[in-house]
Amino acid sequence: MNAGASRAVHDPRRFVDRHRYALLFFSLLLTVAIGPLLETMHFGRNAMEAFLAVNLIAAVFPIVLKAERRTLFSLIGLALVLRWFAARGPQAPALSILGAAIWGVIALVAAYNAVRFSLSSVRIDAERVYAALSAYLLIGVCWGVVYAAMTRVLPGSLLSGGVVPPAGIGMGDAIYFSFVTLATLGYGDLVPATPAMRGLAVFEAVIGQLYLALLVARLVGLQTAAHSR
Repeated sequence: MNAGASRAVHDPRRFVDRHRYALLFFSLLLTVAIGPLLETMHFGRNAMEAFLAVNLIAAVFPIVLKAERRTLFSLIGLALVLRWFAARGPQAPALSILGAAIWGVIALVAAYNAVRFSLSSVRIDAERVYAALSAYLLIGVCWGVVYAAMTRVLPGSLLSGGVVPPAGIGMGDAIYFSFVTLATLGYGDLVPATPAMRGLAVFEAVIGQLYLALLVARLVGLQTAAHSR
């Protein structure tokens, strides 16, 4: 191990700065993996909200422009407050949709910055690959939050086994449905039942396929160009 790498390992702050997108990727991956499991526990909802907050912060942290980063951190605080009131207040549906919309805007801005970073250099290293993967996971988690808010406003917009789930659709289930749609797996256990939900699902599926096709082609092209030089 060289001296620079050794200093990065022993300095936590420098380590985080050098591996921001790697940390974001594993944070998102952990949320996707354990989300459905958390739904089975009595503290699952609060735990999922905590994971989502951590993911938002981790997604905004790599953004270089301080003014943009401060604005997004302020929006994160607003989204968390709205989601807290949505879980308790009488205006729950409206606040839930507004909070999900803000969450989605933050996630999409962060995903855009991650993609831009991954393509910002001809040399493709591990951090740029993690940035590209993180953007893909951010899209899936973002749509999951929107799906969860939609099912709260319109309980019959997402069906399970052809019927409205008596316990509703939780965040873990919504994120699961989002990634099944994003990857175009089409298991059929959860089915969109309203025009708005179907439109969102189709839009997500198209974005997922275009993202993989275009970004992978671009990364391969950059890597090939680097080798030819």
